[in-house]
Amino acid sequence: MRKHYRIIDLADLAAGQWGLFTTAQAKTLGFTTQQIARLAEGGTIERLRHGGYRISGAPFSPHEQLRAAWLLIEPGTTAGQRLDAPQPAVISHRSAARLHGLGDVDADVMEFTAPQRKQSRHTDVRYRVAEISPDRWTLVDGLPVTTVLATIDDLAADRLDGGHLAGIVRDALTTGACAPDDVITVLRPHAHRYGAGLDGGAALLDRFLAEAGIPDATRALSERITPAPDVLPPGTSSTPGAVAALNEALESAPVIRRLQRQIEHLHPATADTATRAGVPGDSAGAGRDTAGHHPA
Repeated sequence: MRKHYRIIDLADLAAGQWGLFTTAQAKTLGFTTQQIARLAEGGTIERLRHGGYRISGAPFSPHEQLRAAWLLIEPGTTAGQRLDAPQPAVISHRSAARLHGLGDVDADVMEFTAPQRKQSRHTDVRYRVAEISPDRWTLVDGLPVTTVLATIDDLAADRLDGGHLAGIVRDALTTGACAPDDVITVLRPHAHRYGAGLDGGAALLDRFLAEAGIPDATRALSERITPAPDVLPPGTSSTPGAVAALNEALESAPVIRRLQRQIEHLHPATADTATRAGVPGDSAGAGRDTAGHHPA
């Protein structure tokens, strides 16, 4: 009877971790290594990787291996306890870009950043050591991951090739995940490494958008040059020609709505001008939280 209760306890534990658990967690419930092996042989559980298991019948996720590898960073601690920690280990770099759905980088090696040095016996896991402030990580599908801006910053610091980084930046902007001004700020310290010169964040963003195949209308959103007094109030910077380019070059309403949200991120006055010019609005997108939800 006690064995039956232990299996129920194990299922309850896994239910709060996407249907996954570690060997260390199962042992805290009274299971031995041999008993865990027999459960796997009988099909009650499925082995995902050394030390990581899935309850048979739990919903499948394309991020299952990433979840299991994250659990194994601290195998004896539950996911909830980990997320309540001041500085949990987070998914970062290429793995973060993949989880955010940005670009097309190779993420066969799962990358994590933790405040303390970690080691793994798995060849497809890489750890980095760094302090992660709360504003640099968020939750995606229940996993802690560096924010889009932090991911771009990390990959630029890691000197990811320009072609792949350009694709990530393009996707971050066209999906509304972040604003052009913020991307410029993040790219600025790294611009000289990509041949854009010191303080060349804006120039580098413009080049990335051109290389990634972004239409001229979208590239206009990254231009940070002289104000347009006839469009914006005095003292307000602008994206020259952005509104006209939207009206002339774009025919797809969903694309227009995404780009309008980018304009709203830059300057509300520009968005008001675009609305008066006939660009469709998107009230459903107003106030959307694109950065995810931080734990309380």
